[in-house]
Amino acid sequence: MKMKTNTQENAKIAQKSTHVPYRHLFWIFFVGSVVGFLLEGLWSILRLGVWENHSATVIGPFCIVYGIGAVVIYALSARVCEKKRVRQFIIFGAAGAAVEFFASLLQEAVFGSVSWDYTDHFLNLGGRVSLQMTLIWGALGLTFSLLVYPHLASLLQKTNGTRGRVVCIALTAFMVGNLLLTAAAILRWRERADALPASNEVEAFLDQTYGDATMRQIFSNMTFTD
Repeated sequence: MKMKTNTQENAKIAQKSTHVPYRHLFWIFFVGSVVGFLLEGLWSILRLGVWENHSATVIGPFCIVYGIGAVVIYALSARVCEKKRVRQFIIFGAAGAAVEFFASLLQEAVFGSVSWDYTDHFLNLGGRVSLQMTLIWGALGLTFSLLVYPHLASLLQKTNGTRGRVVCIALTAFMVGNLLLTAAAILRWRERADALPASNEVEAFLDQTYGDATMRQIFSNMTFTD
């Protein structure tokens, strides 16, 4: 009973907090990206019997859409944690579906590629999101809200020291560099698909370091749309 009371108190403290430091959001994004990568890999094993790489970056196990989804679900948890669970489930499902839908739109607009296609799912919207995936997002959000969120405030407090700030800054710089390198590698991959030769040293480096075989291994589900 005491543990339950402490959990409820932690949730209320987190709910009342109006300011969320950047480092807290970053850690949620960072850990959420890694957890998403692991969940996708395990799901591939359950469905196909083999591990598939679902990283969205050329360095490290980061599934970015899950990281963004984790931040959105965290932000929503502060507002819906006292609502009925059915309503929470619906809100989290809709939010996760929105993240996935707009992430797919952005990827196709910027890179001319897609990394998931749900056209074979029942009630899908342009293959970008589906009822099945919306239900999964709802379940993930509800699980997060019930099991993780009540304890998150105390966990994140441990990142408030000087060491935590330094690590956050270092990892932020790493992630920015990683995302920029990933974007450059994907754009160059697309150019190679269009038979465009390297025109400078940077493109030559990308061709050598992140050739077609390497990119297909990293982004096993990515396909160019035209």
